[in-house]
Amino acid sequence: MKEINYKRGQAVDVQEEFGVIEINKDKYIGKKPLVTPMWDSRGVFGGNLVGQSLLVAMKTCDPEFRPHSLHSSFVRAANPDDPITYEVEEISNGNNFCNRSVKALQNGEIVYYANISLTKKNSYKASLAKYEEYNTKFQQRAKERDVEEDIDDDDEEEVEKKPIKPFGFQTPLHNWFKKYDLKDLPVSNIESNMLCYFKFFPDFLQLNKSEYENDIPVAERKFAFLVRWGIDNEQGFHQPLVGVDSQFQYVGLGNISDSLLLNVILRVLRIEDVQLTDYHKTFFGVSLDHVLYIHDDDFDVTKWMGYGFKTIRFAHDRILVEGEIYNDEGVHVATVVQEGLLKFSGKEKGAKL
Repeated sequence: MKEINYKRGQAVDVQEEFGVIEINKDKYIGKKPLVTPMWDSRGVFGGNLVGQSLLVAMKTCDPEFRPHSLHSSFVRAANPDDPITYEVEEISNGNNFCNRSVKALQNGEIVYYANISLTKKNSYKASLAKYEEYNTKFQQRAKERDVEEDIDDDDEEEVEKKPIKPFGFQTPLHNWFKKYDLKDLPVSNIESNMLCYFKFFPDFLQLNKSEYENDIPVAERKFAFLVRWGIDNEQGFHQPLVGVDSQFQYVGLGNISDSLLLNVILRVLRIEDVQLTDYHKTFFGVSLDHVLYIHDDDFDVTKWMGYGFKTIRFAHDRILVEGEIYNDEGVHVATVVQEGLLKFSGKEKGAKL
């Protein structure tokens, strides 16, 4: 029985691990079976299903389209012995948006399905560069015509041509990112069976470092950590990734987006410190659905990304989690909403609500 998926110190070709083979324009199959988080897990890691579905959706669109949202449900546990087959339905094809419905199947049964929307315009840097280029040309034309920058109201033609600067705002990073030097945080020695590596803040790992949370309602407590896909010679950890092109960045983002959330709920409830070994055995938990909004294409999953989250509701053994993912420059590039099924087996009695 295989206890680990990837041997540390060896490069991993993600296009071989998570790539797909086209059967026809509406059907694909994974090159390899997907892996489980741990050797004794009941099914395939959900983040890999998310990532591979995003890849399939991109392959059915023109190359300039990239995902901006995914709404999906985990139907049943996928096994690690057989590759996943994907059936794609083209919902719409527009000039700036297109939509795909993706079904993931094993042995003729649906194990996961996703509705994925893709767009051509999803880069703030590109929009800003376009604005600056147009604005420079506009001002130059104004000078050549001896027109002041503040154009008269009755000059409608020039007003219409003047470009509008891109506008936006975002959820700020957790204050832990300012409290600690991120370079000094240790890389966690948690066994990385999904190619995800983590750095944790002391306030996240230990309850005695965050006693201020006792005065904050559980649904308002915010948490954060750092995560990346693969790692390159940092603090003795080395597992470089090969083949992370523009499409496989999204495969990695899908992987990262589902990498930790349900495993640390006992910490959220202030029942115990974060367990970095055998954390998956402390209670039963599985993902029911997964929503991913991608706000910007400017990210690199092979660099340290910030991940902030909070748990906003628990009822009927179901927990709802909201999370934000930031690129290595602190830009909020993605949002996650996930509902999971949890069975605490009595451990919830120690929760600090």
